[in-house]
Amino acid sequence: MTDETLLLRQIHPTHVQGSVVSAQAFTEVISSSAFIPTKNDEGKLSVYNEEKFTAEKAFEHFTTTMNRQSAGVLGVTCAECTAQSLPFEEDSVPFDGHAYIDYTGLTNGQIKARASMLRDAAEARGWLHQP
Repeated sequence: MTDETLLLRQIHPTHVQGSVVSAQAFTEVISSSAFIPTKNDEGKLSVYNEEKFTAEKAFEHFTTTMNRQSAGVLGVTCAECTAQSLPFEEDSVPFDGHAYIDYTGLTNGQIKARASMLRDAAEARGWLHQP
C-alpha cells in the first residue's frame, strides 16, 4: 500500500447523523464513531484495501457476502492515518483485501480525537459509494 492508497470504511446507517444543506451541496453528517473500533475489534478498525476492492465492490462484499448493513463507503488514505500516528496493515483476515487501522495502546481521548480527524478527511473526500 502506498501513501495514496485508500482504506475503505463501511459506514453503518446509525453513524449517519443527519444532513446539512448549503447553497453548494447536500451533505450527510457522519459520526466520528464510524472511525472508532468497537470493543470486539480489539483496537483494530476494519477497512478494505482499495488496491484489492473498489468502493462499490467493497460495499457489495460487505452487504452481500458478509450480510452486514452499510449506508455507504468512505475512505481515508494511508498518509492520513500516518499523519495521525495510526499504523495500518493488510492482514487479509477474514478475506483477501481486509486491512485495519490500529488504535491499540491509545487512551479513549486519543482515539476520539484521531477518529474525528479521519472522519473529517473522509467527509471532505465525500462518499466513494452509496447504494
